[in-house]
Amino acid sequence: MSSATVPTSIRLTPAEKRKIATAARKRGLSPAAYIKRAALDGTVPAATNDAKLERLATLVHRVCEAVEDEIDYRTAVAAWDRHVKSGEKLLKPEDVWRELGV
Repeated sequence: MSSATVPTSIRLTPAEKRKIATAARKRGLSPAAYIKRAALDGTVPAATNDAKLERLATLVHRVCEAVEDEIDYRTAVAAWDRHVKSGEKLLKPEDVWRELGV
């Protein structure tokens, strides 16, 4: 004899739904199974060490990209400041080609 299931619904903001889906995926569960375990058992299996390392690697990669972007920005600002202080005029593309003899 199978037990009947009764559907139920809850209202979530899109951010809450994404957070639950992400947490469930990290634990290898569907969002419904994740919510059931959290609500009924009070426990949800912890993320595996591999999942934690993968998340850490992603965060480190993002931080490195942000640092590289900041270095590029500061380099560009310094170069532009040097150019403005020098008083040199910018060349038009046609002038550059002419000077190069192309």
